[in-house]
Amino acid sequence: MAFLPGIFGRNPAPAPAAPAPATPVNSNGSAGPVSQQQAPANPAANPQTMPNTPAAPAASGPVNPLDAYANLFTPKPVDPKAQKQPTMADPILGQLDPAAFRQQIANTNFAANVPAEKITAALGGDQQAFMEVINSAAREAFAASAQLSHGLIEHGVRTGAERLNGTLDSRIRNFQLRTQNASNETLQHPAVAPMLNAVKMQLASSNPTLSPEQIQRQAEEYFSQMADVLTAPKQQAAQAAAKAKSGETDFSSYLA
Repeated sequence: MAFLPGIFGRNPAPAPAAPAPATPVNSNGSAGPVSQQQAPANPAANPQTMPNTPAAPAASGPVNPLDAYANLFTPKPVDPKAQKQPTMADPILGQLDPAAFRQQIANTNFAANVPAEKITAALGGDQQAFMEVINSAAREAFAASAQLSHGLIEHGVRTGAERLNGTLDSRIRNFQLRTQNASNETLQHPAVAPMLNAVKMQLASSNPTLSPEQIQRQAEEYFSQMADVLTAPKQQAAQAAAKAKSGETDFSSYLA
């Protein structure tokens, strides 16, 4: 398109270049001021690596809104000194050691309440006294077994109720989180809803004092900002293309 400049007239002739200023000559024959010609004390020293040199300022760039959620999925460090809270999945009564249980039974005397005269009569050959001694010992064993079963059941029910009561608040809160309605219909789609629920549960775990409504707003804001960041390059490219197209000169108008 070399003919285009001729359509609009000749270009003005370039102005003559200004003469370069004279360089002063030092007494030692070098050019420039003496203060600029002095060699450093250590020519091999790199100012960037010398101690006590201020670091260069970090390059400032656009702020990514997702930086606020950088640690969202990072597991929290577990305090090794923190006491582990039992859950409903843990045994209610604990593990039973059969050997220790047999040892405790072996040290129990189920005939302690049998009258001594009955035992003497049974040893003397009294059949009726012998039967009474056996029944007395059996009744004592049965009473001890019933008492043990009652105590185990009572302990198990109380322990289970305490654990269940301790998790009711979190269960109700999780139910409220799952039943929150998203303001954007896209977030209610079956392909997106599980991811939204996962983000809400993670936010709730990291922020136990926030209400379900606040958790819902933060989760939706997270997806909104992520969508903006993902579509930003495409939008910028489209805007740049539109701007470049609008800045082009339509030379067809000169041919009319």
